[in-house]
Amino acid sequence: MNVLEYRFAITPVFHFIAAKSMEAGLYLCGGYAKQTVQLWLKDPTVENGKRRIGAIQYEGSNDYTVKEPSMVSWRFERALLPDGLKQELEATSAFRRDRNDGPPVNPSAQSIAFKFETLTDAAKETIERIAAVLQRYA
Repeated sequence: MNVLEYRFAITPVFHFIAAKSMEAGLYLCGGYAKQTVQLWLKDPTVENGKRRIGAIQYEGSNDYTVKEPSMVSWRFERALLPDGLKQELEATSAFRRDRNDGPPVNPSAQSIAFKFETLTDAAKETIERIAAVLQRYA
């Protein structure tokens, strides 16, 4: 099943993030993972013109037939980000959860991660703010 075709209670969050990512100019690629789409940045310095920078992922369940996922993670791998984009994403602390344990903002974690459980007004505002940052680098 295509990850964008799931119909969970949390799916509106996943779709909103995916739509805002595409509006910002990122490319989405489903790959082979049943719960993740990869995010790619157009980059003229890379051979095929695109560079992977992160992912959107359902979280909270490994077996969807037993339990639906309860959260959506929008993460960006620090090592794969252009410096300016990394700095701007680091400046956003709302909905941050770089690691499951410890402080929500953890500069030594592999990813800058934003995790959402519902599509509230605050979540929409944060997602739109992040998308505006992404659009400047896409």
